[in-house]
Amino acid sequence: MLHNGYFAPLKLIYKEIWKYKDISKIKGKTPNYTIQERVQRDPQFTRIGLGIYALTDYLSKLKQTETPKNKKEKTEFRHTKIQGMLLEIGSVEQYDTYTPDRSKKFDGKPLNAISTLKECPNFTFKEIINHSVKYIDVIWFNERSFPCRVFEVEDSTDFRGAFVKFTELQDFMTQFSIIAPETREEKYQREIRKKAFKNIKERCKFISYGVVEEYYQAVLNYDKAKKLF
Repeated sequence: MLHNGYFAPLKLIYKEIWKYKDISKIKGKTPNYTIQERVQRDPQFTRIGLGIYALTDYLSKLKQTETPKNKKEKTEFRHTKIQGMLLEIGSVEQYDTYTPDRSKKFDGKPLNAISTLKECPNFTFKEIINHSVKYIDVIWFNERSFPCRVFEVEDSTDFRGAFVKFTELQDFMTQFSIIAPETREEKYQREIRKKAFKNIKERCKFISYGVVEEYYQAVLNYDKAKKLF
């Protein structure tokens, strides 16, 4: 946690802890469960997000995101918020997560520190990754480091740039998702029906901002409720 900015998602802790612990000396068969129990019950740790835990003594060092002051800042704020939620949801769903946005913050947490991967895995030709894929807003990778789901957060573009990125992944078993304001769905439907995108049309899904926010809160509240029993 110290090396990740005083906090980390559980998925990242599970991966990185063996740099500091000798796995051969662990007797239990479920070390991840033991780690989860420890951070949930030990006052040295405080939950600050969905599956995200911080060192309690360092909470003051986590600076909150400044309140947006104008329309442009509000748009960027919500865009980053959705990215952060998608990263946290993906980690809870046991995917490795990646985003190219390193410095933007969600609830005071840099997106790069929420993601479990700092670099996009080299799962295919480098020119495909370097020219397109690694710029996708959020990617969930499966246990074999292949992209399982990809998300582009679209506030005002015509969606074509996102579809071009998705097309680069058409030969993989990847699900494509456009996340945008609900009012933009009609525009999305017009664009995805164009012949240039026929190969990804049936694999591409429109999800509104509101649905992501509702899902995030539902999982967050469920996690809180479980602690009552």
